[in-house]
Amino acid sequence: MTARLAETLRGWLLHHGRRDEVAAELSVHPQTVRYRMTRLRELYGDRLRDPHWLLLLTVALGAKD
Repeated sequence: MTARLAETLRGWLLHHGRRDEVAAELSVHPQTVRYRMTRLRELYGDRLRDPHWLLLLTVALGAKD
């Protein structure tokens, strides 16, 4: 996973999937968030719907550097 995809996934998790909020945080167009999330869904599939896996991702990606 690239750094951009990781930051998008982090924003998506922390903003509960609200694309406009993620886009504002990342200073990108909402369409960019949609594109990146499509890529992440291609990579991770149904795991992005698994509450336990999402919790682990949130903890792992939640802290900013």
